[in-house]
Amino acid sequence: MLDFLRKRKRNWIIIFFLGLIIVVFALFYGGSNRLGDKSSAEVAEVNGETISQREFALNYQRAVERYRQMLKGQLTEDMIKGLNIKGNLVEELIQKKLIMQEARSLGLTASDDDVAAHLAKMPEFQIAGRFNKEHYLKILEANRLFPAQFEEEQREQLTLNRLYSVILDSVQVNETEVRERYRLEHEKINLNYIKLALGDFASQIKLNEDDIKNFYERNKESLKEPLKLQVEYLSYPFDKYAAAAQVSDKEVEEYFQANQNDKFRKPKEIKVRYISLRVKAEADEKQKQAVRERAERILKEARGGKDFTQLAKQESDDPSAAKGGDLGWMTLGQLPPQLAPIFQLEKGQVSGVIETPMGFQIVKVEDTKAEKTPSLKEATAEITKTLKTEKAKREAGKIAERDREKALSGTDFNKLAAESGAMVNVTQWIANGEVVPEIGPNQEFYKSAFGLGAKDVSSIVTGAASYYLLRLKERKEPTIPLLENVRAQIEKGLTESKAYELALQKGNNLIERLKKEKDISKLAAANDLKLEETGWFQRNAPQLPKIGELADLRAGGIPLSAQKPLAEKLYTQKDAAFVLAFKDSQPADMEQFTREKDNLKKQALAESRQLALVKFLESLKAKAKIKVNDAFIETI
Repeated sequence: MLDFLRKRKRNWIIIFFLGLIIVVFALFYGGSNRLGDKSSAEVAEVNGETISQREFALNYQRAVERYRQMLKGQLTEDMIKGLNIKGNLVEELIQKKLIMQEARSLGLTASDDDVAAHLAKMPEFQIAGRFNKEHYLKILEANRLFPAQFEEEQREQLTLNRLYSVILDSVQVNETEVRERYRLEHEKINLNYIKLALGDFASQIKLNEDDIKNFYERNKESLKEPLKLQVEYLSYPFDKYAAAAQVSDKEVEEYFQANQNDKFRKPKEIKVRYISLRVKAEADEKQKQAVRERAERILKEARGGKDFTQLAKQESDDPSAAKGGDLGWMTLGQLPPQLAPIFQLEKGQVSGVIETPMGFQIVKVEDTKAEKTPSLKEATAEITKTLKTEKAKREAGKIAERDREKALSGTDFNKLAAESGAMVNVTQWIANGEVVPEIGPNQEFYKSAFGLGAKDVSSIVTGAASYYLLRLKERKEPTIPLLENVRAQIEKGLTESKAYELALQKGNNLIERLKKEKDISKLAAANDLKLEETGWFQRNAPQLPKIGELADLRAGGIPLSAQKPLAEKLYTQKDAAFVLAFKDSQPADMEQFTREKDNLKKQALAESRQLALVKFLESLKAKAKIKVNDAFIETI
């Protein structure tokens, strides 16, 4: 197809993500157009070029498929809405259009000869080490791909790689910059502090019966016991049927040939964990800055040695937080352009704070794999397992569907389990939002459960490793508890709230007096308060010794020094407030810098390149003429 490629030129077909994921094209061209007669309408216009609904549909399928793989089949419509995949995709497509326009204006577009040379080097299109036209066409046909479309996609990828190289290669850091940053971040300080614990103020709080009754009346709905269910369910584990599934050598070979390009050609991969802090679309600059500062704080903890997995579980707004932010192995083509620089990180390194249309991300590269294309022999075990699983799922589905028909006719679940070999179980009492341990976070399961009537049988529910049939066993309607049953809860909450107000009032008064008196030790003595010191810690530490994490600790650490020794504000935790003052400092260990400077320079370079890419995208958007089809956006 090299001659064809050299003779033929087409208009650009822009697709957002870098790289090629063939399965998405197969889904799009082989299936129906979900947008129907509206496919000709535009989603947006960028400097006179349109983004069509057809283009949007193609990329939307790709994005959903990526999340589905990440979440191992647990992605639901509610999760898709919560992730705002469609809204973010519109923004990403606009950015992609701008990037491609800029590449053309800079003369970086890959030529026909460039694309031809690239295709000729791709091992999946070679026989005996040489490009074979018939083999090339056969693979594209097996994946329902048009050669022209595929070739334009390759042209686009080459063009993007050139542009990113221009941007990223222009960014450099020098040793002086890295040294100064290290000096500031690794300086150690010691602080004096006065702690105002809520417990010290709780004894001053006297609640009366009116306080408790008024709170109860105002908050009845929030105190209400939620709807709870017990559900009986049949499970059909796929692995139960996999052992009996037979796979022939011919089936393995046909599968390999049909999927060699998209499933068995392995580009460079990185094993990723990430922390994602979402920024709402309607957030103003102040709210956005607050999220950014939170991200900077988390980054300090990650680089300070705190376990990244635990940080992701505690801090990330992404569904992957439950798994410690584990996204598994990723290729360049699965990432938006803002995250492209993480492929330059080495094993074990943590990125800086990266801004994307979704918010702010922090990424850790846990491992890397070089590009590789396995042979049929090497891929046989994986293909056999895949085909056995597919056959097992089909068999499990047939049995589940047969049992469902019997259940709808009134057959008891226990009898069905005895006849078909399925397993019958009953859940604990669950409220909406709670998870059954043996089921896990399968939203389809819980949505089906809470939609069941007294005699209903659910549709077949798909899990990561099993199909399920559900039937309602028992239901407890929402109830407002009696005052006496929640009195202790109300008293505790009111006492803590009022004690916190007293602590803040006392702390702010101390801050004002400290501004006048200038001596925290005299202030503590005059108010019969204990003066303590933290001990030495690095200025950029995410937590302070003896104190812990502070809600108002900004990026860069506590802004106290010999020149500015007194805190101008009160720092708080959920159960305490602190008055802080500088005591002493120690310079950074620059010998340690000398030993680590090479790695520190690499890390600083990666962060600078990430920032350069973000600024580049922002500058393109700032000077662009962009029109968005609001009518279309409202429908998504």
